[in-house]
Formats: sequence, structure tokens, C-alpha cells
Amino acid sequence: MLNSTRRQFLASSAGVAALGLTGSLAFAPAAQAADLRKKGHYTYKIGDIEVTSVYDGIWENQLFDIISPGNPANVIKSNLKEAGHSDKFIPIEYAFTVVKTGGRIILIDAGTGDQLQPTAGLASRGGLEAAGISPSNVDMVLISHMHPDHIYGLMEKDTNAPVYPNAEILVSETDYNYWTDASLLSTLPEFRRDLAKRIQATFPTWKNVSRFSGEKEVAPGVRAVKSFGHSPGHMSYHLSSGNDQLLLLGDAIIVPALFLRNLDWQLAFDADRDQASATRKAIVAQVIADDVMISGYHFGFPNSGKIKKDEGSHIFIPTTI
Repeated sequence: MLNSTRRQFLASSAGVAALGLTGSLAFAPAAQAADLRKKGHYTYKIGDIEVTSVYDGIWENQLFDIISPGNPANVIKSNLKEAGHSDKFIPIEYAFTVVKTGGRIILIDAGTGDQLQPTAGLASRGGLEAAGISPSNVDMVLISHMHPDHIYGLMEKDTNAPVYPNAEILVSETDYNYWTDASLLSTLPEFRRDLAKRIQATFPTWKNVSRFSGEKEVAPGVRAVKSFGHSPGHMSYHLSSGNDQLLLLGDAIIVPALFLRNLDWQLAFDADRDQASATRKAIVAQVIADDVMISGYHFGFPNSGKIKKDEGSHIFIPTTI
């Protein structure tokens, strides 16, 4: 759970005027969202920090039982329909972030690497270059957590060779220690073992991996903040420049149509489901109180905007581009 004081984590909302995109907050029309997905990226400013969201595709997940507790498929489908989605699948979309600050090009997570669903991996199939980013020019990669849709983009599919050999890769010590523990494999469910094997075959051997602990500034205007639960050492990243702020959530909140409307719902992929739910509630309360812009890895496109209260629940209002 976030444990920073409000002063440490987010500055006062009194001076937050610019929202980085158009300077105003509004619903993004469905047609605009479709155009952005087709383009594959969009860029905005947080003060002097340039931020680019890069679209990596979608997992049309039909496994409705991954959400608990006590949520039959018809309840989940009803929530999706009310939010304007198809009720045929859970739309788990992927979008990672490129930040330019202090003369550095920084990735926040690295996408699926075209190694999961055939409908994902767009960034590795030319999407990143289309956004004007060459892997050889990336200076740093900040990892929210070590799940495949966030780190497979760091490694070549067949050889595990590093895609970003010139970049420093930063990961929280808690997450790193969990996944590289030699005794882990015997405790994991079958579907997680290949991930652990791959992490243990790559991260400890790469010379450009660094670990950090606690909450700290990891780049100019970029602060790592704890958001544990979805993974043992899950981190979110808070950007600030001038009066502008943005919280990059990672997977602390996913699929706003479901998990913003139902903060108590839990995900089968959460390492600690109760902690993940508590973290989600803390983040929602804080970003609303401080009027802070957020960006979600699994929020679809556009994936930046604000969380607002709505009839006893919460909704995500994306910014117009």
C-alpha cells in the first residue's frame, strides 16, 4: 500500500492547472480512441517532461473466473456493457510509457515483446519506432513489476538477448528477490514457472540491471512509489514538473470499467489479493483528493486522464488529445 505522506507523494492540488494534453479534461470519443490505437502512440507534456504512451495491443480475455470474489460472469459482463464494452471478453489492453526528462529517454515497462497474444506486441512490430524511439537510444527502463506483459519486451523471443543493451534497467529489490529466489519454482503454480525460469536465466546475468529499495527519485522528476499487492514489490511512478503531476499506475489498477467501479474486486493474478485491493483504494482516494492525472497500463487508449467519483463509485475520464 502507498505509505508516503501526501507531501512526499503528491504536491498540493492548489497549483495543478495544466493537465498536460489540451489543458482541459473531457471524455475521449470512441472514434478518437480508435484512431489513437491505429496510430499507436500519442504524446503530451507534464510540465517540462515529455510523455508518450505506446499502444501494444489487447488480450481479449474470456476467462471471466479470473475475477473474484463471488463475481459470476453475468455480473462482470453487465459491468462491461454499462461501460460501453463488448461483454464477450474482458478487454485487457496494453500500453507502456516513454518519458523524456533530464536529457534521458526512459521507458516505464517494456510491453509484451510480441511473445504473448497474437493481438498484442504491436510496439515490437514497429510501434515503438513509429513513436520516434529507437531501442539503442533508450537510457533507462523502469519496471513496475516482473510479469510477462511488462518485461518480455526487454528480451528477444528466441535468444533472450537484451533488446535494450545500452539502457540501465531498474527494478524494485523486493520484486527482483522474489522472482530470482532459487526455491521459488517449487512453490509456483504451473502457469507461472516458465516466467520464473526466464527471469532467472536473464536478469541475474545482464550487467545493466540495477535494484533499488524504498521510495526514491530514480530520474529527474520521476519518483518510485510503493504500490504492493499485484506483485510482491510492485512500484508505480510519480512524475512531477512545475505544477503538473502524473501517476503511472502499472497494474495497481487495471480495466477501469471493472476495478474502478468495484474496488473490492480481486484478480487471480494478484500476489496478495487483499493488499492489492487496499492499495487500489488508497491510490483512488489520494489521486482524487489531490486532483492528480493518472495513466494506466491496462486502461486502453487514451490511457491518461483522471479518476472521478460517480454515484457512489468511480469512473475514469480520459483526456482528449
